[in-house]
Amino acid sequence: MMDPKSCIVPIFAVDEAGNIVHFLGTGSFVDRDHLLLTADHVVRDWPGPIAIIVEPDLSTLFRANLVYRDQPHDLALLIVPAYKAPRPIPVAADSPYHLNQFFLAFEYGTTRVAGRNIQLAPATRIGNITRQLNVQDMLGPAGDGALELSFPALRGASGAPIISNDNRFALYGVIVSNVSYHLLPVQIESVIDERDGTREELRYMLPQALAVNSRHVAAAISAAAALPGSPLAG
Repeated sequence: MMDPKSCIVPIFAVDEAGNIVHFLGTGSFVDRDHLLLTADHVVRDWPGPIAIIVEPDLSTLFRANLVYRDQPHDLALLIVPAYKAPRPIPVAADSPYHLNQFFLAFEYGTTRVAGRNIQLAPATRIGNITRQLNVQDMLGPAGDGALELSFPALRGASGAPIISNDNRFALYGVIVSNVSYHLLPVQIESVIDERDGTREELRYMLPQALAVNSRHVAAAISAAAALPGSPLAG
């Protein structure tokens, strides 16, 4: 079995002294020991150092160095030199999926930071890929072949991997957004009945997570490895 906490981790913005400033999102170690994958928008707006924590040790911060950004596909790759993931998640670049196949997401969207006090309460969400979409009008190139999931994603879940719930535990996508086909998650409508009276109907809308397709992840890793002097080469 895979221990998700050893390869799926919370990402933090830190200052030069190594103090946590705030929580950024979720990342996962993929393909090789020290390679951390997340969504580009997770790290895009923080110009300072980045670090991770690996449970259960909340006292040790591991610095993560940004090595490649694929902004069009909302992906970022980092190297964490001081931490070796015991079981990096393999990337399912070309593997087909089935609509009745279970997938899981392990994410840190409920993380809270108050000074030096860190409260981690990662959540596992299990469901299926409902369909593959072209939502480039919404996400740009990241929306090419995007995966729509049967469960929602919290804000801090951005960057979390979508993993097959089988013995392989392969990565099929990276959460970047929610999609809803209505304007509001909770919508109130006024209805005129046959007596010309007005009544209100309350409708609850459940958003569904969107994930960048793993083939874009594989392409980003290959492009990063091909750069001169890349730490991913070889």
